[in-house]
Amino acid sequence: MNMRALLRQPILTLAVHDLEARWTIGGRGRIRRCGRVPLADELVDDGVVRDPAAVGAALRASPGFRGSSRVQAVVALPAQRSVFRQLELPALRGKQFDELVAREIRREMPMLADNAYVSWKRTVDIDGKAQVFVVGVARDVLDSHLAAAREAGLQPYAVDLRVIAAARAVAQADCIIAHTEPNELEIGIFRDGVPAIVRHVVMATAMDDPAWHAQLGEELARTLKFYRDSHRDDAVVTRLPISFVGGVAQRAILSEGLTAATGHDVALPPLQLAIEPAEQASSFATNVGLAIKELAA
Repeated sequence: MNMRALLRQPILTLAVHDLEARWTIGGRGRIRRCGRVPLADELVDDGVVRDPAAVGAALRASPGFRGSSRVQAVVALPAQRSVFRQLELPALRGKQFDELVAREIRREMPMLADNAYVSWKRTVDIDGKAQVFVVGVARDVLDSHLAAAREAGLQPYAVDLRVIAAARAVAQADCIIAHTEPNELEIGIFRDGVPAIVRHVVMATAMDDPAWHAQLGEELARTLKFYRDSHRDDAVVTRLPISFVGGVAQRAILSEGLTAATGHDVALPPLQLAIEPAEQASSFATNVGLAIKELAA
């Protein structure tokens, strides 16, 4: 297929959460349709899609969903049991550098290759040292989400972590992301477009319980304190607002005492692409980040 035909293909994004799946379809730089598909309890557990066929069937029944191998499909993954590392290595080039990274990953994380799919990216070179961001995604998590997409008639060509995609959607190289869902919270602190911290938290109570909102503030405060304690020379993050995205962002941001607990303002950031209806935009931040993934590469 030539490049012109590839650019004309629709882009479909898919993010399967604990209680619903969200999808968008559009061209490059525009979203034409989006949808939310409720999922039965326990279809997704610990980040793993337990019944890909049931999720695929629910997606195919969603009005406007287009399950076809002729669309370019991109899938979002949760951060459960993912491993993140920042490596600093001699700034070699070409094959030598690739081999050095592979050796260093085996040395630093010897069990990772057996239990996870590993990806890495060279981010920046400083004083002759290359900074490398490494992520390992649990095999059962990735395999199950791809299986659900295939059951929906898709052939995904790329994946990304939800919180990383959401950060791309808000177009801020330095940001604090709180991706909130009824059952889970993902926190990402990004510097120069690279994740410095990514955490996944299971919420202990239902969102209607005041304890849910208390836990939200505590987890954010704990993560930010850890970052400040381990990056004492970084004055940038202390000035950033916490950007709320996700399925319950508009309720979560109203939790009492967030600014007092964390020392940060809170915000519902605008996204790079428009979503209709606009009041649901924050729910689709991950999908927007997936839709612009290749444009941002």
